[in-house]
Amino acid sequence: MSRDPSLLVVDDEAAICQACRRVFSRQGFQVEQCTEASEGLNRAAEGDYAAILLDIKMPEMDGIQFLEELRKKKTDVPVMIMTAYPSIPNAAAAVRLGASDYITKPFTPEQITQSVRRMLAHVPQGEHQSEGPLTIVESWANPQAEFLFLDESWLQGDEDAPACVGGLLKCPQEKQPLAVRLPQVGEALYRGLPLAGVTFADESLVVVPSPISGVVDAVNGLLASQPSAIFTDPCGKGWIACVCTTRFEEEIDHCKPRHLILANTNPSSARKQLGQLTSLGCQIHNVEDCDELVVAIQDASHRVLLIDAASFAALGPELVRRVNVASPSLKVVVIGASSSQWETAYREHKIFYYAVEPFVDNEIVDILNAAFQSPGPSLRQPERPKASFTPISGIGVTYRSGRMVQLLAEPGLLRDGEGLGGQIVQRLTDQAPRVRTNRGDEVVTPTSVLKAASTCDRIIVLLAKDAGRLPGALRQDTTAEYVSATGVSASKVATLVVQPGPNGHGLSELDERTIAFLAEHIAQVMASR
Repeated sequence: MSRDPSLLVVDDEAAICQACRRVFSRQGFQVEQCTEASEGLNRAAEGDYAAILLDIKMPEMDGIQFLEELRKKKTDVPVMIMTAYPSIPNAAAAVRLGASDYITKPFTPEQITQSVRRMLAHVPQGEHQSEGPLTIVESWANPQAEFLFLDESWLQGDEDAPACVGGLLKCPQEKQPLAVRLPQVGEALYRGLPLAGVTFADESLVVVPSPISGVVDAVNGLLASQPSAIFTDPCGKGWIACVCTTRFEEEIDHCKPRHLILANTNPSSARKQLGQLTSLGCQIHNVEDCDELVVAIQDASHRVLLIDAASFAALGPELVRRVNVASPSLKVVVIGASSSQWETAYREHKIFYYAVEPFVDNEIVDILNAAFQSPGPSLRQPERPKASFTPISGIGVTYRSGRMVQLLAEPGLLRDGEGLGGQIVQRLTDQAPRVRTNRGDEVVTPTSVLKAASTCDRIIVLLAKDAGRLPGALRQDTTAEYVSATGVSASKVATLVVQPGPNGHGLSELDERTIAFLAEHIAQVMASR
């Protein structure tokens, strides 16, 4: 028998089967898919599956009939119902026949992952759970795996296994971390939005963004008792969570390794610096003389050069001048000492940073984050003053296929041309020929949702609610009150809930990067079917 647990997906829509295969195969499952109900029933009855994902509405045999036949042979295999038409009779029948849960179409990769993992978490401990991807991780150590970074966040892993994620942070001066706010097991994470937070005695908060989207499989319990590990050993004992990635192919190219050159002619100090840089997730090409450096800078994968000023003495500044000519895009960081006689000479050339003993106080962390920082959001900045921006209550988009989607936002969240509203519009404009905004502050009500649903293919409701999460955290919901209150199909309405800033001012307190990633995810939800 294969060590990997198996899932069976039975749905007459091939696209749903393929989407489930893409999501779960990268999480360590073997995924079988079937578009014919009778064939799926035969497989379900004869095979050994950790769970079955079952469409409730199929032409040959509906999901309730499928369950009735399956329970005659298999009474305990977990079954997840997938439906675009949830109803009380169907739900009651499915529960009576032992369905574990149901999920409404369309669902996101994060939602289906959460549902399946929640379902399997209730399976008694046995062969599937002990051998499969649900094993709880108590420690993480994989020195051979490459660290990939999204700004100060990092991940280790590949598309066929859960990824370990963490952050590379420098502790603020004269501050001691009070606690690390870890994500919950089963929580959905989104690239660029909050992963964890570090709180200090003065109630300040540093948020670590997630480098990739996924669902939390395990968290690092050590950080509860030793929060300082997130600073002192960020790529080792200070890891944050183990994540089942859900958008690996789409997002992994945004995460880059940190390749750098360390130029130091002193073997003793070079070994120490090499060890410290390696512990921070860097891949280092160590060179000991000028000739080796000339060869190393020809490798375009190296983005940063660290040059130890003391070891090169008076030759160092001239060497930097030659590097600037041969490789002008290379960022040069000079590692200097207090009262160095060569500091002025170095600063006469193009250097990224002159650092005085950066390994002593861990300033090197901030230097690396700045040197490898990815380009910021490309929002076109408006020329008019902020006070003149008009609030908007909704954004509508018509895609080239003719599909119409309407975003409805509660008052105070969006403004025309700036902030989150401006960024959403900009992204939609790049995707579709027609984007329109509804000016004004209008409260979202069941009536307004019902009205929008009469003319649009999909409705997205955007809310800001305090759920005790980190500022900017996003939650997606397809079963919110607007569905039950309006009678609109759950497949047509989705609610996006954002955690507001700490002072109750909606989303205006969120930093520009968080706003940019929120806009990206909202635009993705609007474009998805």
